[in-house]
Amino acid sequence: MPRFAILGSLDIRHATEPIPVNGTLQRRILAVLLLEAGRVVPVSRLVEVAWDDDPPESAAHQVRKTVAKLRHRIPHGPEIIVTDGPGYRAVVDAAQLDLLRFRELLRHAREFLEAADEEQAIDHLGLALALWRGPVLAGDGGPVIDAASTALGEQRLASIEQLYELRLKSGQAAELTGELRALVDEHPLRETLRVQLMLALYHSGRQAAALEEFSRARDHLAEELGIDPGSELTDLHERILRHDPSLARPERARSRAPAPAGADLAPETPHVLPFDVPDFSGRAAELTRIRATAGRSPAGTPTVLAIDGMGGGGKTALAVRVAHELAGDYPGGTLFVDLKGFTPGQEPLSPFHAQGDLLAAAGIPGSEVPAVPAGRSALWQSYMRGRRMLLVLDNAAASEQVRALIPASSDCLVLVTSRPRLTGLEGAEWLSLGALPEDDSHELLCNALGRERVRREPKASVELLQLCGGLPLAVRIAAARLANRPQWTVQRLVERLRDHGRRLDELTSEDRGVASALMLSYQAMPQQQRTAFRLLGYHPGRYLDADEAAALLGVGRLDAEDVLEGMVDVRLLEAREPGVYAFHDLVRSFVHRVAQSESAQEDEPAVERLLDHYLNTAEHACDALFPGRRRFGGTDETPSPLRGGWGITEFPTKEAALQWLDQHRDSLLPAVELAYQKGHLRHAARLPRELGFHSSVRGYDAIANVALEQGVRASRELDDRPLIRLNLMNLAMGLWRLGRLQDAVASLEQALELAHLMEDLQSEAECKARLGQAYNSLGELDRAARLSEEANRIARETGFVRLHGSSLSTLSQVQVRRGDFEQAAGSARQALDVFDSIGEVQLTVDALTYLSQASEGSGRFEEALDHIDTALERCRGLRMRSVLPLVLARQTGLLVRMNRIDEAVRSATHALAEATRSTNDVHHAAVHLAAGRALHAADDFTEALGQYRQAHEIACRMEMKYDMACAVDGLAHTAEALGDVAAAAEQHRAAEALFSRIGVPRSVRCASFTPSS
Repeated sequence: MPRFAILGSLDIRHATEPIPVNGTLQRRILAVLLLEAGRVVPVSRLVEVAWDDDPPESAAHQVRKTVAKLRHRIPHGPEIIVTDGPGYRAVVDAAQLDLLRFRELLRHAREFLEAADEEQAIDHLGLALALWRGPVLAGDGGPVIDAASTALGEQRLASIEQLYELRLKSGQAAELTGELRALVDEHPLRETLRVQLMLALYHSGRQAAALEEFSRARDHLAEELGIDPGSELTDLHERILRHDPSLARPERARSRAPAPAGADLAPETPHVLPFDVPDFSGRAAELTRIRATAGRSPAGTPTVLAIDGMGGGGKTALAVRVAHELAGDYPGGTLFVDLKGFTPGQEPLSPFHAQGDLLAAAGIPGSEVPAVPAGRSALWQSYMRGRRMLLVLDNAAASEQVRALIPASSDCLVLVTSRPRLTGLEGAEWLSLGALPEDDSHELLCNALGRERVRREPKASVELLQLCGGLPLAVRIAAARLANRPQWTVQRLVERLRDHGRRLDELTSEDRGVASALMLSYQAMPQQQRTAFRLLGYHPGRYLDADEAAALLGVGRLDAEDVLEGMVDVRLLEAREPGVYAFHDLVRSFVHRVAQSESAQEDEPAVERLLDHYLNTAEHACDALFPGRRRFGGTDETPSPLRGGWGITEFPTKEAALQWLDQHRDSLLPAVELAYQKGHLRHAARLPRELGFHSSVRGYDAIANVALEQGVRASRELDDRPLIRLNLMNLAMGLWRLGRLQDAVASLEQALELAHLMEDLQSEAECKARLGQAYNSLGELDRAARLSEEANRIARETGFVRLHGSSLSTLSQVQVRRGDFEQAAGSARQALDVFDSIGEVQLTVDALTYLSQASEGSGRFEEALDHIDTALERCRGLRMRSVLPLVLARQTGLLVRMNRIDEAVRSATHALAEATRSTNDVHHAAVHLAAGRALHAADDFTEALGQYRQAHEIACRMEMKYDMACAVDGLAHTAEALGDVAAAAEQHRAAEALFSRIGVPRSVRCASFTPSS
């Protein structure tokens, strides 16, 4: 038969398998039936429970449907939920329902008290309270269930008070102070608990602490309620002040004679587990694995499962949750000990002291516990022999702390939690906790803050969870801050958390905080490891590899990898794939703070080594990927690797070079800012060039341009003309790709002026070639042709091979637009020959596209299609998503000319989809033009009209006269097809004027609307 637990979140199990119950209706109806187990609950009452207010007219029908679903989902459901008169009744016994078992145990405790057997009363009260995991339905049951839960909670607190009263009378004061302190903090207005805490402190010889507790209670009552302490609390205070003899510590109760080693030293069954947090969420896979591990444990040997993870990751909460769930499978009882491996202000607990705490928790009198390590260890092993128990060894620092606590021969489950992975525990299974998945984090936030508040701000809540990085401690603190500030919106806390420098301060509440949790891990490391961690704080990105770490630390790659793996072991770093590591977002904030607050003499050389590594490697990667480009070594523009030899200097293939740039882009971008802020101006001035080249393939110009602007500033501060010219030119190309054509021209004119002043012919040729490209986009074809020809001449004369090819390629497109198709084909073929001679691939995509257009213009359609197919193949080979939409647009126009309309529409659809993913805005007008032509040819004139309008808007905004003329021409043909003769005539005249102004011959203007016959 299934077992039900409602003292906390609803939990149903059949054998060991959980039975999920989904939906608020099902959970609430089942919960109230179980709360009223054995009694009939009318349908009207179930309606009241299920809907907080305004139930629908079909409510009664929905209740009956929900009951039917529950009967179907729960094994033996029809036997458990029976129809009785006007409603339903749950038929379960104390072995099936934790609430009934709770009440049964309380009844037995009362009976033992009446019989003056206080030890058994204590045992049964402890068993009853161990069943509690939190409020019914974890506080999400609505007003009716919440009222019942409040009544049960009061019953629980009364039982807790009775239990501690009995334990104080039996002389256990020293063991209770910590537990009572936690309860008083949780229920500060409950005076009986205050009285018991004061007594426990007094009986433990801590009179001053007991008196201080009274002062704390008095201040809290005055502040919260404006009242004085009650008579019981006041009377105890006065008796403590005068050392009332009646307050003398009672002798510890002894119910047996001393037992020999190996005998049953504690006949009572200990049940010592911390409170199970009511809002525990997620970790379903981890819970399943722990249950499975416990289920297959071999007889006669302990099963050890070590749970590791970063501080605040929820290790203790997971261990306590599963311990409560599995406690019933371990008749020998449960024990918990905090080993204080990472506890502020305390040393880790030694095995000797841990054994003493465990034996005390098991009920062994202190007088019977040996004071020497060998004897105490023998007693611990003797106690555990033959007992089937569940042990939770929490917060371990190292394997040595744990080894001596593991039973040598018993069917026990031992759950160990630690930050580092305890690889020294032989025979243990390991479970590493990472960040909570998004859904689990959302559930935790809902449980901790309340679903309604989360529902009101869904977007802000999602961002809040992202800023917390899936760390349970961070989510809980964020929820606590919002709960304590009901006037705050979630968005307000999100805005505060966005400040990277303040994030750790915001995620602090009273004595808990993410920063303090991480600081404990940091302080536990040896000095050499702390230094390495601090230096890693200067890494500008989230992901780092062994080469970057080697540069920062000034060691070899293998030594750096050992350091990184050590960080992984203490859970301050995450291993993503072989050789690649990542900081959790909050750890990254922490390590940056450490680097800033604990700076040392070795920091500046470390930063410089890292920047050397980035610049050297990025330059060699771009040299491999963009062959024939000029090497830039400073003022003399000769290859000159930086000092120290840091960096990868060879890439076997273009793919390897591109992969390195792809993987490190998000570190290279902030490295420019790091270099500038740290005063390494030459790095800040040179590194942006490599980002500009990479962006020409990957299309992230909006971000790359920020780095290039920083490069211009650094170059000006260095007063280095070649670097200023270089950065202005590369910035201009980024602006061109974004469609900011006039800004690009202005930047190029400045660069060209500097090239003249330096009398640098190759730099002058580069600037003229780029200006030709920009003026071609602006539709100033004569100027574009002249500049491209001049650049090509200088490139040939000075041996600048790459520029020789790229200037020919640009000239080819200008010639296509002017209708000089044979000349265009010749220029494009020459460009391809040049590129082939140096192994250049990227620029061949443009040249093949222009050659295809030239072949199309000459009526050689199949040849044109071959060229565009080759361009597409190379484009996809390099994953050039920034250029792909334009190549697909050219393919679309060609397919229209070939009267392959269905294929043209498919190609246009693909081009539009790719354009939405590309930031290369300068090509978007051409994509919409091609889509308009394909749709026009498919007789979908309305959609074609929309595409031409979009093309016209983009072309006008970017001042691209050629694309503007083509868009107006397309609008004219579409208006004509739709029968709007007047609009068509007006637009034809406008297109004619634009084409004439920029020098496009009449013979090539309407070719796109004339499929071949």
